[in-house]
Amino acid sequence: MRSTAEWKFWGRHDPMWAVATWKGRSRHGPQPWTIDDFRASGRSDWGDIARHWDHYGRLHGGTCIEIGCGSGRLTSALLAHYDRVLGIDVSPDQIELAKQVLGQQISRVDFSIVDNPTVEAPPNSCSAMISTHVFQHLSSYSGIVAYLRATHRALMPGASICFQTPVPGADKGDIPSRAYRSFDFLRTQISRALGRYRFMEYNRYPASRIVSTLKEIGFVDIEVRIFRITATNFRQSFFFSRKSSVVTP
Repeated sequence: MRSTAEWKFWGRHDPMWAVATWKGRSRHGPQPWTIDDFRASGRSDWGDIARHWDHYGRLHGGTCIEIGCGSGRLTSALLAHYDRVLGIDVSPDQIELAKQVLGQQISRVDFSIVDNPTVEAPPNSCSAMISTHVFQHLSSYSGIVAYLRATHRALMPGASICFQTPVPGADKGDIPSRAYRSFDFLRTQISRALGRYRFMEYNRYPASRIVSTLKEIGFVDIEVRIFRITATNFRQSFFFSRKSSVVTP
């Protein structure tokens, strides 16, 4: 996918800012990310997410799949709740930085560098999956479907997933006007036609479409929750569901 090329570009040029694109935090900005600040922001986000995931109901311990682990911002926080993390990303440069961010925790992380949506884990072996700020950047909805199918295969019965992806009218704060969105779409298409990759694609999908996909794959107990993330004060849309604990013959 073309989003793979873009993410690899950012992994080389500004990996932490690519993961957390906060104003002023780019490598040449007035307050570039430090590893300590980067990890702290991940802990803060995890606190907000875990409160809802625990209310929904999740298995503790075991192996958590993290799709789009990037530089390990959230991975560090996950290791306080899971025995191991399977970190999946398309950028080797992001993974190299993640090893620095995680330090001694690296011994409990298995990294998987992929070019296509896949989860390299044995069937029925993982206790959870999380993904944030990833699915919105994929070039095609089929990539989301592929990741969800692979996740369903890898999860043990009863295990749950939590992933963020924006839905129209529900995420962040102010919604750009229709005219601006049309202009931005046209500008994006022209840039892509010229082969420029110095930006990240941003897609929204109706919640009904994602819910239908989850049902079709076999997930149950599907919920959509929209809540504010403390660190940015933005609303974000999260989907929760689980693999059925009923094993069919």
